[in-house]
Amino acid sequence: MEQRFSIPETALGDVHLKSMGKDEMNLVEFPLTTLADRAPRGCKTLVFEDRIWDRGSNQERIRRLTVSASDKYGLPTAIDDEVILGLLQLSKAAGFADRRVRFSRYQLLRVLGWQDEGRSYRRLERSLKRWLGVTLYYDSAWWDVAQQRWVDAHFHLLDDLVLYQRPKPHANSLGKGGDSAISSFTWNEIVFDSFRVGYLKDIDLDFYRCLKLAASKRMYRFLDKRFYRGNVLRFRLPVFACEHVGLSRRYDTAQLKRRLNPAIEELERAGFLSPMPPRERFRRLRRGEWEVVLVRAAQARKRGQPAGRLSDLENRLVERGVTATSAVRLVREHPADVIHAKLAVFDQLRKTGDRRVSRNPAGYLVKSIRGDYAPPVGFLARACRPSSETVIAGRGVVKNEVGQDAATIYASESDRKIEQYLAALSAEERSGLEEAAVTKARGFAAKGLQRLITEGKQDVADYYRMAILRQHVQRLLEQQAAA
Repeated sequence: MEQRFSIPETALGDVHLKSMGKDEMNLVEFPLTTLADRAPRGCKTLVFEDRIWDRGSNQERIRRLTVSASDKYGLPTAIDDEVILGLLQLSKAAGFADRRVRFSRYQLLRVLGWQDEGRSYRRLERSLKRWLGVTLYYDSAWWDVAQQRWVDAHFHLLDDLVLYQRPKPHANSLGKGGDSAISSFTWNEIVFDSFRVGYLKDIDLDFYRCLKLAASKRMYRFLDKRFYRGNVLRFRLPVFACEHVGLSRRYDTAQLKRRLNPAIEELERAGFLSPMPPRERFRRLRRGEWEVVLVRAAQARKRGQPAGRLSDLENRLVERGVTATSAVRLVREHPADVIHAKLAVFDQLRKTGDRRVSRNPAGYLVKSIRGDYAPPVGFLARACRPSSETVIAGRGVVKNEVGQDAATIYASESDRKIEQYLAALSAEERSGLEEAAVTKARGFAAKGLQRLITEGKQDVADYYRMAILRQHVQRLLEQQAAA
């Protein structure tokens, strides 16, 4: 019979959930996985190689990585890349003290930012078993820090893996803290020695998690290492695309450009790469030979500390546990009215002790903004109304069934000012102000409101309408302060 036991989650040590994590620099040079969610049928081996000038031996060197999979579990996929990075953060949290790392799967899910649900546990178990069966053959491609030279190194990343079955929901050991049973894995000695001697670099985990495309994530890890040489990097197009990002060698030049562009554009939008016109991004060297030029964006050169003072909206996110770096990025990438709306929902969920924000409140808030979570129909549409009576244009006065004072729902100074402004208006004035706010609204919130009205989802539409009104008042107050 399989033994089961559990300990409090805190006894396993605090997992590094903040912005900066660690990445091993050998592991980012070549892809370890396919770019797709599933390996091509019958494919059990990946090979990547490049040519570099080895200053130690004063000659050109061919570096090659061969990834060989087990018959049962196959090649690792894009999602498995994230799992290995997550295991590295568990070791960092333990201070790289031992090759064997004790953890719970719930703990690892938190590091990865995955939902605490059965599907995530199953996916995680498959990934860990897959890595146990993968062999990496580095031919003149593993940098030995102690010897200061490229060496041949062949190993499995994980030497062993012990997983405890997740207890049933009624089991006393589970409670409300997720799966706290102690599992463990052991790093191979070769890769762990690289950890121990510090062949590691910082990685902005918040930034990494916000990227959608597997190619963007891989490109970010590789370029984030290479940019230490300078802010401008040039690669032969096929070498960069096929050997370091992992695109198929069957693609011609036009296909490689087309396949790279979505990932490059995502990194541009996220502020990691400087935008460039296509003729500067891809340069023809001679007939049949092209290079790709990548320039680090100015704001990415000093990642970790936002420049200057935070705005009021950024401070409101930070007050709720979001890191300053993530707050700046969220405000830059998402409409302010959307963030205000999600903050209102978040505050109400936290006030009522909702389970969705009980484990990782800041993580839920960030995901709700990035994923545009819809508010719970009915409950939040009423709970987020700012006073005991709310005027909806064309519908008269609607009672707030929750009956809570707005000052307890909107706790920030900015929210209190908005509430005071609205409270001073008559019903007619407020109705007119709301009509003006909806008329002037643009972008995501306006489109969302129109869509919900068309679909007949009036409760949620009222919620969006209130968010638009509050954002309109916020702008009026800012204009008055500046006058």
